[in-house]
Amino acid sequence: MCMIVDASRLGRFLSEPAHEDSVPIRKWLDEQGGRIVYSTAGKFADEVVGKVRTKLEAYYRAGKAVYVPRERFEQDAETLAPQIRSNDPHVIALARAAGVRLLYTGDGALRDDFKDKRFIDQPRGKVYSRAGNANLLTRSVCARR
Repeated sequence: MCMIVDASRLGRFLSEPAHEDSVPIRKWLDEQGGRIVYSTAGKFADEVVGKVRTKLEAYYRAGKAVYVPRERFEQDAETLAPQIRSNDPHVIALARAAGVRLLYTGDGALRDDFKDKRFIDQPRGKVYSRAGNANLLTRSVCARR
């Protein structure tokens, strides 16, 4: 069970105390074996810095996160860039490389790209945007690692 947390929601996800929309995700990580998929390569290097990077690395050491190296998705991100609406081809490429079909974001264009059958399919991408979407956590998968 895996999820990508978009940079637009990393602050909410990692805040102490947890933001109300992140509480179900934290519970899912701690009690239900969920994992966050992330990278620090490419555009992620600008988004995953300082305390955020330190906290994600702590999740990794605790077995609650999966790190994906640049080589697994870099070329796909370049190919996707002119095709998508958002400015986040690296997020779509990371999801495709890791088989992740759940994204936590508040970015409308990225949400549309992630749910677009042309980019994320078999199974289709789902978007968690608030605590009311907690039911999606029980249905998320990591198809490939």
